[in-house]
Amino acid sequence: MSDPEFEIRGVVLNQEETGENFTRLTLFCINGLRRCLLRKVRKLSAISPPDLFDETEISLQVSNKQGLPFVKEHQVLQKRMSLAFDRVRFDAAGFLARFYIENGEHLLETVQFYRILQNALTSLMDHGHPPTVLVKTLFLFAREEGLPVKESWFSGLSSQSAEVAHAILRLPVKESISLNEQASVLLESLSHWLRSETELIC
Repeated sequence: MSDPEFEIRGVVLNQEETGENFTRLTLFCINGLRRCLLRKVRKLSAISPPDLFDETEISLQVSNKQGLPFVKEHQVLQKRMSLAFDRVRFDAAGFLARFYIENGEHLLETVQFYRILQNALTSLMDHGHPPTVLVKTLFLFAREEGLPVKESWFSGLSSQSAEVAHAILRLPVKESISLNEQASVLLESLSHWLRSETELIC
């Protein structure tokens, strides 16, 4: 169970039906993006499968044949079910999941990207303003990836927008409530910069 090749801990980003017997799970963990197959169990006494955004520990069974490993055992360490009760927060978490799936395949130093994702989901669960959470997350992701987000995007903002962005990036999410309206504008600006000036899919 201790071998990192056969045990992973990560956030469930996607669940996809692959026929009658299996669900393909996509997770982001300290070792990056991982995919595996979870056998569907129809017994009422069976352990419930992990839901989207759950923090999950999985023991994998690697087949001798080429293909995805199978889930041997799994345990949900932290449920994030409350995200499903608020459409805006759920959509923000879904945006992050797609962003990590699209851009998480070849990341270096994946431990830090994992922490960025965990912190973002925690902020959303704590009723953080979704655009504010996304601005901070995308900025940190781009910076960690080595992109000139501060030198190019931030420096290109107007003095007023730069002042707001600096406050949003510096303050905890709950302490920047007064800047919520401006956060949506900054999110659109940052997303546009990422799409036009980098290879990240946003």
